[in-house]
Amino acid sequence: MTILRHAQYRLAAVAAVAVVACAGSAHAQAPISESAYVTGGIFVDVKRFSGNPTEGILDGEATGGAIAVGTHIGSRWDLQVGLDIGGFSDTERPRTVTFGKETYTLTSIAENKVSSVTTLLRFRATPHGRMRLGYLGGLSFVRLHRKFHTEADAGTPAGLIPRPDEQVDYAAAPTVGLDARIAINDHLSVIPAIYACVFRFGDESGIIVRPRVGVRWAF
Repeated sequence: MTILRHAQYRLAAVAAVAVVACAGSAHAQAPISESAYVTGGIFVDVKRFSGNPTEGILDGEATGGAIAVGTHIGSRWDLQVGLDIGGFSDTERPRTVTFGKETYTLTSIAENKVSSVTTLLRFRATPHGRMRLGYLGGLSFVRLHRKFHTEADAGTPAGLIPRPDEQVDYAAAPTVGLDARIAINDHLSVIPAIYACVFRFGDESGIIVRPRVGVRWAF
């Protein structure tokens, strides 16, 4: 788990640094060709929910995969539709329960997974050689899948162990992003990016930040 989490942080850092570096770069090279495109990549979900930060049973990080298709709708604008499928993150909270003269340890485990379909408009900045920034805004339709269960040592009375629970909620979430297209040739590009959306599911609200790295093929 520690190795996976370090890998997630490295991916997030690489994507963020790449976008920032591209934002400050302005080297004159061959111009970028523009057309419709398809993009595939990976991202890190950084999830932060409202409530007491010392609890944070739904906070977490997970890796996921993404695919998007887009088309130009003007000289400086794109329309993009994408699907992001995140992985499950989990949080464990141990507690003790006294029953009769015995004390038992119960570990509550909360898992959650966020998937989304996103429609975004991208404003394409003036290209600098093979690099071009994009500023994105739009709406995500978010699916939050939550699972709760409790683990206990052998011999723990069954009546002390809560039943597993599972919930699925949906919400619309405003979304913004920044990406950088770094052209390898006329068709192939590398796309570091970072997206963020804010959401509300009933009493739960929060923010999801998704640093990502992708590969784009232009038609």
